[in-house]
Amino acid sequence: MQTKFLRPCVGLLAFIAVLAVPTPSWALWSIGKLTNNWGETITFTLPVGSGSYSPVGEMLARRGDLAIVVPGSGVIYFEDKGHNTPCSRPYWGVKITFKKQVWGFFYDGGGLVDVTIDAQGNPSFVAASGGSQVVVGDGPPRC
Repeated sequence: MQTKFLRPCVGLLAFIAVLAVPTPSWALWSIGKLTNNWGETITFTLPVGSGSYSPVGEMLARRGDLAIVVPGSGVIYFEDKGHNTPCSRPYWGVKITFKKQVWGFFYDGGGLVDVTIDAQGNPSFVAASGGSQVVVGDGPPRC
């Protein structure tokens, strides 16, 4: 009888240990507004294995990576870099790539970036939250 009692306890302890693991060093960022002027429907992909998301609530609120597929034009990759700035503010960064172009989105917790796909299928980005910034290229943010 004791072994039957211990088995659920071990399972419960393992569950509690998983809850006690600290969260990855990513802050929550979101696409604030998405404007699609391209002639086709775009698609979001949520890569598995990096970051996490909850299907409950706003689907675009992310912690981790995201991609937007622009059919016939390319894929916009958002790679959550965690704390990768030399600044205390903005503290967090997301690397954005499209074809051979690179941008950095830098923000504090709860960062918002607006995305526009133009009529030629090319993206542009605007920092939409206070203190956040979009930098063209691989350069650091302004501290």
